[in-house]
Amino acid sequence: MELLKEEFVSCVTLFDIRLSESEITVLTDCLSLILTHCSDEQINQETVCDSKEELSWYRDDLLGLIKAMEHKEYLPEKYKNI
Repeated sequence: MELLKEEFVSCVTLFDIRLSESEITVLTDCLSLILTHCSDEQINQETVCDSKEELSWYRDDLLGLIKAMEHKEYLPEKYKNI
């Protein structure tokens, strides 16, 4: 992971970062694991998200990155056909 740029806008810090497909799949897998094994209450206590639904939006954004990849030959099989 490489930080390319950091910018504070209004009340949010925005990051431009460079991630490998492996890093994205690990993050996606971690979010999926949390969504499978944690309750809304646990997610609310341990993350900045209020619920599974909200956390799933972040996971879905990562899945969108994977889906948009041009070269998927090095991805784990479960991500090649999304």
